[in-house]
Amino acid sequence: MRRLIPLAALLLLSAFLAPPAIAAEDENTYPIAVRWWGQSMISIENWWGTTVVIDPYSLEIGYDDPKIDADFVLITHGHFDHINSEMIGGDPEVVQGLEDGAVRNFGMAIDGKPDIVRVRTIPSFHDNKQGVDLGKNAMFLVETDGVRILHCGDLGQHQLTATQLEQIGEIDVLCVPVGGVYTIDGAQAVKIVEQINPRIVVPIHYKTKPLIIALDTIEPFLEALPDKYTRVHPAGNTLAVSTAGGATRENPQVVLLNYKPWNMPEEIATLLDAKEAASRLSQGTFHALRTDQLNHKPSNGTHTPRWNAEHMLSAELFFFSSVYAQADPAIAPIKLFPNQMPPDYVAAHPEWNGIDEAMQMQRVQDFTRRFAYLLDGMPLDKLPPGAPGFAGDLRGLFGLMENHYGEHTAHVHEKIEQEDWPK
Repeated sequence: MRRLIPLAALLLLSAFLAPPAIAAEDENTYPIAVRWWGQSMISIENWWGTTVVIDPYSLEIGYDDPKIDADFVLITHGHFDHINSEMIGGDPEVVQGLEDGAVRNFGMAIDGKPDIVRVRTIPSFHDNKQGVDLGKNAMFLVETDGVRILHCGDLGQHQLTATQLEQIGEIDVLCVPVGGVYTIDGAQAVKIVEQINPRIVVPIHYKTKPLIIALDTIEPFLEALPDKYTRVHPAGNTLAVSTAGGATRENPQVVLLNYKPWNMPEEIATLLDAKEAASRLSQGTFHALRTDQLNHKPSNGTHTPRWNAEHMLSAELFFFSSVYAQADPAIAPIKLFPNQMPPDYVAAHPEWNGIDEAMQMQRVQDFTRRFAYLLDGMPLDKLPPGAPGFAGDLRGLFGLMENHYGEHTAHVHEKIEQEDWPK
């Protein structure tokens, strides 16, 4: 049964969400999600909803179909265990390498930000003989939301050149093969890591239980890795990365991702589904509104519909980012709260129409689900750090957000029914 939140608590929520807006999108504090699916297959998801997949594997090598969609697929080289773009849903654009040093911008221009994902090719070799045995390999430098990720593909060079290092620059996340046989091995990978000096290392292309290709396991790499790298084991296959916090080059991490996603507990899945259903109903209401309708100030002195939209999505984003921040400092509490109105409300995006506001609500839903693995081990009957006390416990936080969408959407419907509503 859905837990009802008293009106007094919702009023307290309104009072709590009073700080001035912080333009997190301008400060690059939104975390991105880097996921490992096995072998060299990596996906990168940013705040704006753009997903890039690199080197999707063949199902013949032992891993299951991850059943994911993407906007773009990048292929580092033509070997069969890296080129299964047909497995990726969503009708993505497929790019099989780019010419030396080429830069490509993917995604949409959102709020004046044309370069949602920027990809640069850094040419390399699949072996240590300048490609004589195994040919060439493209390393992909992916930049989005302030984070720089280098995917090495099937790198076979034992050492990077000065030109390659200059092209690479400072890296936040290094996805490097460590399994040997067809690429550098664990000890050689450590030398590459030390050349690049990233904040975070994600080992890829090594032997796991389902993989039928004979590669080395992760152990030789870990044995050769310097002690300064803290070993981190997230729940599942996802890593949160941002410029807001987390690992540094002075205190770097090696993140040992599972090739399987986090197995979400059934009750959390149910609570999350209910909250998202309430958000979708809100999105449906706002989707049909024009810009002037969103900015309409009712004659009875209540908030504009745009304030209701910003208030709803900001509440969820702040509270769940605050909870997630307790589990991973790469996620900072994200404050996009609108000032109370009247008289001091200033819209974050006064030019947006209802479709734009609905898309922003969906981004918040995606954020909460994307990093829900950080709830792993948190009891539902206790209040997690970062959650408001009036939520009661983690169940209550989900219910609070579910009801919050319903309350404010109902207020918007009341505005639509007033005589001064712009037709």
